[in-house]
Amino acid sequence: MLFDLLTLADSNLPAGGYAFSSGLESAFHMGLLRTSSDLESYLYSTLYTTAQSELPFINACFNGDPIPSDVTDLLTTYDAMLTAPAIAQASAVQGRNLLRIMFELYPSDTMNNLRTTLLKQPVPAHHTIVFGTTFRIAEFTPDHTVQIFIYQFLRDQVSAAVRLGQIGPLEAARLQKRHHTTATEAITSVADLPYTYATRSAPQWDIAQSMHEHLYSRLFQS
Repeated sequence: MLFDLLTLADSNLPAGGYAFSSGLESAFHMGLLRTSSDLESYLYSTLYTTAQSELPFINACFNGDPIPSDVTDLLTTYDAMLTAPAIAQASAVQGRNLLRIMFELYPSDTMNNLRTTLLKQPVPAHHTIVFGTTFRIAEFTPDHTVQIFIYQFLRDQVSAAVRLGQIGPLEAARLQKRHHTTATEAITSVADLPYTYATRSAPQWDIAQSMHEHLYSRLFQS
């Protein structure tokens, strides 16, 4: 199980996360990340916002009826929360990629039924919902699932800052290590939050995400 967890948490997993900055690139060009202190505050804010907006949906994937019969409401509600077109498109791309990968790594009738159900939905197979449902089918625990999800988000944000030239690799490692505590606290803060109470609570981040597609030049897809 540890080897599987390490494989799924690895940045080499071809789900496309490395190609998306989740708004950090546009925030950088908007002047919101001028100093290391700005980046520190940004990561703190976005980690908590990610926990509040994403983790209740992942936790909900481990509750209720067997997958995939209860996935429609989750997917529809989640889709309604995505206000930035670039982020909605990125979520759909990453969701399709992850769905394909998880079926290849953990093939089963249940995983195939989930893939069929999600691809037939009128809304895209968003990454967060795919993440929660496929990890449940692969028999990972809810705790491990949310930990990998929030770890990947933190890792990708720090990696994006390095690729944009804002910080170096050593500072990136120190920054990520410091925010492991933030990530743990953020996970705990929403452990009992129903997905119907999920919120997006960082308006500047939403604005930055919305502005990404209007940047003159871009390193990341979103």
